Amino acid sequence: MSAGDIISENDDVLIVFDEKRRFIVKARKEGVLGTDKGVVRLSDLIGKPYGSIVKTSRGIEVLILKPLPFDYSLLVQRVTQVIYPKDAGLMIYLSGIKPGSKIGEAGVGSGALTVMLASIIGDSGLLYGFDISEKSLENTKTRLERVDLINRVRLLKHDIREPVSLGETLDSFFLDIPDPWNAVNTVAGLIKTSGTLLVYVPTINQVEKTVLKLQESGCFTDIHSYEVLLREYKVDRDAVRPFTRMVGHTGYIIFARRIKCNLGT
Repeated sequence: MSAGDIISENDDVLIVFDEKRRFIVKARKEGVLGTDKGVVRLSDLIGKPYGSIVKTSRGIEVLILKPLPFDYSLLVQRVTQVIYPKDAGLMIYLSGIKPGSKIGEAGVGSGALTVMLASIIGDSGLLYGFDISEKSLENTKTRLERVDLINRVRLLKHDIREPVSLGETLDSFFLDIPDPWNAVNTVAGLIKTSGTLLVYVPTINQVEKTVLKLQESGCFTDIHSYEVLLREYKVDRDAVRPFTRMVGHTGYIIFARRIKCNLGT
């Protein structure tokens, strides 16, 4: 067992009570997590291996795990609407990014997708994160520092609808702003030919406007639009059924590939 498998002071810990009660806390010598199932003393977490069981003040057993990027995206306080893991997963898969990729993201918001992307590109990769909100940039910076990924990201206060020069072209770009069609020309100038563009929008009208702009630009091909519906199943012996509630519509994903074009048009 390596040192990273043992919880140290100030490490993040995912505490799992059940399917609905999940909390991310910091292991500390002082402080508690109070719930309807009892109190968890944060000092009790220090020195325990991830994957262990601890008990609340009421004797109820809870599981302690190392948080994953998607845990942060759903459980850490949000300042904007996040891209859900089911959507982020498809976007990342379609993007083709890998360790060493140079990528961009506009509309970092709460930093949920930023954390997922930074965890994939590795220390040899680089993510340029754009937002016009100082608060969003500050929250994203804090979240990246919390998971020790800030060295992979360069946060920039800039409106991606306006031209910007990075000194290099990018393998992929993730766009999550209210009017992505107004950023198509700028983003086209940032992505290398054959690179990928992923756009996330909540309404079908935004899909139409964005796709038409991508087609008209002459800089993109292989354009597709997707919606991801996720249904979880409850599995017991001789009784397998879908959960009554499912994660339905959250947003639409637009995929496109950059091709050689006249950026002056």
